[in-house]
Amino acid sequence: MAKSTIVRFTEKFLVVASGENSAENIPMIPGLQSFPGDVIHSSSYKSEKSYSGMNVLVVGSGNSGMEFAYDLAAHGANTSIIIRSPIHVMTKELIRLGMTLARRLPLNLVDNLLVMAANLIFGDLSRYHIRRPKMGPMILKSETGRSAVIDVGTVGLIKKGIIKIQGSISKIMSYIVEFWCSKK
Repeated sequence: MAKSTIVRFTEKFLVVASGENSAENIPMIPGLQSFPGDVIHSSSYKSEKSYSGMNVLVVGSGNSGMEFAYDLAAHGANTSIIIRSPIHVMTKELIRLGMTLARRLPLNLVDNLLVMAANLIFGDLSRYHIRRPKMGPMILKSETGRSAVIDVGTVGLIKKGIIKIQGSISKIMSYIVEFWCSKK
């Protein structure tokens, strides 16, 4: 049974960074139209400076969402990000290595190596509510088109508690955002 938790966002910004491979998508969130602040898609994001000191919720944890969360937090915004789906977090170097190895080795072997290396680099991210997909990063990309997230420093800020992780939005009522969370 899921329960919800209520978090109040008293500032005016909600950054939506969802949509596969830059395709603009603002998800249907119950009550979004009641949010009196600014709702912008990541494609309209201009500068982190206007968000300094503000509470900002980033909806979407692909590459754009994770990069914007980092950028906002690094420049003084009180940043939260929604991570609903499992994601692979990699470095640029790991992705480059994977692409090189995939020319000569089976993808499942390459995936095993990449996941082991990512675990060594980032540690167990499940305690931060970041889950890995069942498919490895190369097979996932090959079969679904979904890319691994290339970390730009976001994971470090999540581990330090500078960026907060939230679950799925249940509903929005003005400046109140209600999230679903698992009852444990």
